[in-house]
Amino acid sequence: MKTTATRHNQALCSLCCLLATTTAWSGDLLSAYRDALKYDSQLAAARYSMEAGKEGAVQGRSQLLPQVEASAEGSRSWIHYVPGNNVPGQLETKDSNGNKYDGAISAQQPIFRAQNLTTYEQGKLGAQASELQYHIAEQQLMLRVAKAYFDVLQARDAVTVAASQKEAFFEQLAQAKKRFQVGVATITDTYEAQSRFDATNAQEIAARNDLEVKTNALRQLTGTNQDWIASLNSKMKPSQPEPKDLNVWQDMATSGNLVLRAQQLNEQVAKYEVQKNRQAHLPTLDLVGRVGKTWDQVGARNGGTDQTRVASVGLQLNVPIYAGGVLDSKVREAAANYEKTKQDVLTTRRSVEQDTKSAFLGVTSGAAQVQALEQALVSAQSQLDATRTGQQIGVRTNVDVLNAQQQYYQIYSNLLQARYGYLLAKLNLAFQAGQLSDTDLAEVNHLLVRP
Repeated sequence: MKTTATRHNQALCSLCCLLATTTAWSGDLLSAYRDALKYDSQLAAARYSMEAGKEGAVQGRSQLLPQVEASAEGSRSWIHYVPGNNVPGQLETKDSNGNKYDGAISAQQPIFRAQNLTTYEQGKLGAQASELQYHIAEQQLMLRVAKAYFDVLQARDAVTVAASQKEAFFEQLAQAKKRFQVGVATITDTYEAQSRFDATNAQEIAARNDLEVKTNALRQLTGTNQDWIASLNSKMKPSQPEPKDLNVWQDMATSGNLVLRAQQLNEQVAKYEVQKNRQAHLPTLDLVGRVGKTWDQVGARNGGTDQTRVASVGLQLNVPIYAGGVLDSKVREAAANYEKTKQDVLTTRRSVEQDTKSAFLGVTSGAAQVQALEQALVSAQSQLDATRTGQQIGVRTNVDVLNAQQQYYQIYSNLLQARYGYLLAKLNLAFQAGQLSDTDLAEVNHLLVRP
């Protein structure tokens, strides 16, 4: 009689052959991430957002530098002159027409504009925030790829488990029928085995459908089609996080979490916005200069075309006096937004602390759970073997064997899920601490083997 482990291995081999011929996905975790780096639209959007954010510093610096512009104007005039008081011997009426051209270059150098300096500082912070947002998108992509990848593996495992379980129930169904025919078992055993077989058959159909859905989700994330996907090594040994102190991890997350750091930068930007709007009440002082030339045919004193050159340099002072209350309103608006960002930082910090604790416990308890389930699987296998032996000598029933099989496969399924949950928690813990990198993915990738 085939053992459960033998049937499981055969079912796994059959499934792998099926996947190789019917699905188009895969590779290992690192290759999936590299493909997603080139294909994922969310990361591409974050990259362009970063490029746009960097321009804020350039635009802010421009307001501290001279502003130079050139202007030109041309016009044609038709003049009909009629004096209001006719004087004998003088011209009574006059018609004239001609062109007039003006050209000038003007420059303005801010000397005192407090708002411009604040805008420049804002722009630099905005550029830093946009760069942080891009790194956040990179790390989130790692988590999304890892989750999608493990979702495929878990769905494939579900198909394997369902197929193995169905085969085991089929054997029990065949035995129940034979035992009933020879009169050593009741029809109830046959019905029970048939019920378990039919239910598992339905589970297998659902599992295969879920595998197709999860495979397509991974394909949509990476945009690639390959012919294999690496599996998690069953000899994987989970370990406790280093350091093992939760407080240390929470301190690292408070200082290094990228989402929190980006939110803190937004708080500083909002603070500068309050300062900038208050500075709108201050006077401004600029150094201004202009060089221009005019060609005038219409107003020429002696006929022809008069030419006039003008050059000027000076100081321009503007003092805000009253703007209808809009300046005070903008200060109040900016102050309210600043208080909002302070609360957002507080909310983010609390969320990071909670998520860090959850990820830490996911690693610690996940490692312990994997070890416990591995031992439970050994015990379940022993129980199943003992129950089969008991059935052969008449002290156990067919239902007992079916229950033992059900328990074995349930524990095995839980073990597979616990392994994936442990690895995801480990990656998430690094993300919460702001330390997630492709090195972490490489470490997980070493735990994968080609089927």
